[in-house]
Amino acid sequence: MTKRIALAQSISQETRAFVLDRNGFTCRMYGAVAGESHPYGVTRKMRLHIGHIVDKSMGRTDDPGNLRAICSVCNEGASNLTLTRPDRNKLLTQLRRATAADQVEALR
Repeated sequence: MTKRIALAQSISQETRAFVLDRNGFTCRMYGAVAGESHPYGVTRKMRLHIGHIVDKSMGRTDDPGNLRAICSVCNEGASNLTLTRPDRNKLLTQLRRATAADQVEALR
């Protein structure tokens, strides 16, 4: 029988939900959306995680302004590999998820 260890999570579920919603449920580094096919395995699906922009070890906190949504590829450290860039349709899809004010600003 394997003993499971629960890791302490310092980021609340409310903060996680806020950050994911603010980021349009899209990875801020790669542009992946949760549930898309994983680039390294057809049976895997992309998952979104919450990552720090500036690490806590450098004095930053779990404040939502220092958090972003990142995909499992970026979180696993594979972001240094060359991944395909989002095409025009993917960018338009991401733009549709933005707030109306952000859409207007992007079109300017």
